[in-house]
Amino acid sequence: MVGYKGNLNSIVVVPDPILRKKSKNVKNSELKKIRDLLKSMTYLLDKYSGIGLSAVQVGILKNFFIIKKDFEKEKIDFNNYLDEIEVYINPEIIEYSTEKQDGWEGCLSIPNVECLVERHKKIKVKYIDIDGNIVVKEIEDLRAIVFQHEYDHTQGILILDKAKQIREVGD
Repeated sequence: MVGYKGNLNSIVVVPDPILRKKSKNVKNSELKKIRDLLKSMTYLLDKYSGIGLSAVQVGILKNFFIIKKDFEKEKIDFNNYLDEIEVYINPEIIEYSTEKQDGWEGCLSIPNVECLVERHKKIKVKYIDIDGNIVVKEIEDLRAIVFQHEYDHTQGILILDKAKQIREVGD
């Protein structure tokens, strides 16, 4: 299947050109394949202490990403990993709040760097869940920021492109 030749052992980092490509939409017939990839992606999310991970960050040029349900939880329970993540397939942002905020963001694909990025505080999104259902909902605050960050990955956009400031952080 085209687009599923990723490396599920590590995170793709800059300057890998795949990070600049727009992801291809997932077809309904591919949902089972996506489900098969989620445990490996969740493992990497946990291994690198991330809160969101886009398929392109593991070298899969498909339009989906995962976000941890509980940002405060340090370790993921792999016996129930599907209960630990939200899966966003073919996501769209259909409405943005006028209120914005600046915040420092890191990215697993850009090690040892944080960028000050302006994001919308609240967004309305549409996506397909792992069971093939179309979902429309509003999200806000940190979850909205993480969604926008991961959504940018599906569009080939990095935080470096939106940075008002960039700073190095320890490894």
